[in-house]
Amino acid sequence: MPKNHRSGKKIGKNHTTVIDAAEKVVDFLVKLPDVSKVITGHITNGIKNAPASMKLEKKSGCLLIKVRGSKSIQEISIFSKNLETVQAQLKEAFQQFIKKK
Repeated sequence: MPKNHRSGKKIGKNHTTVIDAAEKVVDFLVKLPDVSKVITGHITNGIKNAPASMKLEKKSGCLLIKVRGSKSIQEISIFSKNLETVQAQLKEAFQQFIKKK
């Protein structure tokens, strides 16, 4: 499987491409026992160069994460019965996700 694709029981099947900045985030999420599904979503390319960042937004039944790489943004939906715990774990681990490789 190519470097920027993810698969497994918890990964959505329609779109498996992951931007570089989101790879560590997705890999972290699928290992969490509270996470039941990770849906990698829309990628916006060709945006102005900027530092990596991550925004979390609670939606009905899921947590929406927007991961910004240097020139792209990807939306990731997380499904869990315990979204507060997952959100806290993501915030705690955030710095490790944005470190330079």
